[in-house]
Amino acid sequence: MKTRGITEGAMFCALGVILTLVSNYIPVLAILVFFIPVPMVVLGKRQGLKVSILSSLAATVLIGLFMGPIAAITFGALLLLVGCSLGYAYNKNLSPVRKVIIGVAGFAVLMVAVVAVYEFVMGISFTTMIFESLEISTKEVLSFYESANIMDATQLTTAKDAMTANIQMMKLALPSAFLLLPMMFGMVNVLISDFILKRIGYEVKSFKPLGQWEMPASLKYFLMILLFSDFIVSIFQVTAIPQIYIVTVMNFVNIIFYIMGLSLIFNYMEYKEVKNKGLKVLVVFLSLIIISIITLVGVADTYIGIRRIFRRESQIK
Repeated sequence: MKTRGITEGAMFCALGVILTLVSNYIPVLAILVFFIPVPMVVLGKRQGLKVSILSSLAATVLIGLFMGPIAAITFGALLLLVGCSLGYAYNKNLSPVRKVIIGVAGFAVLMVAVVAVYEFVMGISFTTMIFESLEISTKEVLSFYESANIMDATQLTTAKDAMTANIQMMKLALPSAFLLLPMMFGMVNVLISDFILKRIGYEVKSFKPLGQWEMPASLKYFLMILLFSDFIVSIFQVTAIPQIYIVTVMNFVNIIFYIMGLSLIFNYMEYKEVKNKGLKVLVVFLSLIIISIITLVGVADTYIGIRRIFRRESQIK
């Protein structure tokens, strides 16, 4: 191994450990957990798989010294399964889709392993633990409202019913969250790694700008069938299909149409030659507030072709 590889391995090892400690001990910076595999991705691109694996193992040992063996295994697996595998993908200059698939697979394996540890090693039901914590938090909030005389009995009953309904909805959305989290983590890591590697002078295969995303015809018709099926189930109140399945499928359908709605907005901004990055960030933030409207816009663009309409009108003029 060359001296440069050893030096960079040590530097990126230290960076991975620092990101892990900061994201774990400073709640405000917990979002940095997204960045934990990135140092190994960059190292893998620059020095190859062998150096990134050795650096990840060294980081795992150091994390264990600071945070204990369980944390070391968890974050070490994150560095190895996601960081090293994505670093290898970048080193081989794979396509954006393949890189995302590798990142998603790494995170999915890690999540399954964490749940398995809780279920079979520690004897704790992972989902039960989550919802028991939510119920305890709900009771504490209601007790505070009652002791502080912030709400009367009627308002407390209404608040309790609302919180119970929210917990029930979260139970229905839990499978979606388990499926969505690896996708989100994988995509975020690829986007961050693309940005960093481009900034330091590497050419990487990246996705087209969001404004240029269009839905494939096959997916368009498949989603139409799902929308029609959901409409039929709602109209005729079909109970043979468990609600949790319907909610899980429709959550993903809504996410796809939300992305297409956001794509339409960015396409229009490109059409108007809006290049202000701050404005684009603001658009994304506001879209999360009116997510239902953006989703409907995505449906309309998918099946009506709104972006083609305003671009065709501009050509006529």
